[in-house]
Amino acid sequence: MVKKYPQQGDVISIENVPHKLLVVSNQTFNDAGGVVVCPILKDVTESALHIPVDCKQVKGTAVCEQLKFFQLKNRSFRIVGSISFFQVTDISDAIQGIFEFI
Repeated sequence: MVKKYPQQGDVISIENVPHKLLVVSNQTFNDAGGVVVCPILKDVTESALHIPVDCKQVKGTAVCEQLKFFQLKNRSFRIVGSISFFQVTDISDAIQGIFEFI
């Protein structure tokens, strides 16, 4: 059986990680077995890089400056929800802004 990896905008739970994670990498990258995520935390002040995440299963704030990579090939994970296309776009724009030249 081929393992189904999360899609951009999915909220996932990974073994031994205490908080939910938002997948921000695109599907081509994810299908290789790894994901780039940002944590979804509670009680975080909103800012340009702290964007509210609201889906049926999870509410919190995506902390965009705390990007992390996880290799999922040998880890237990589950998809617990997903956010809207518009939320993905806002978060992607914020992350991209970190790397723009001024």
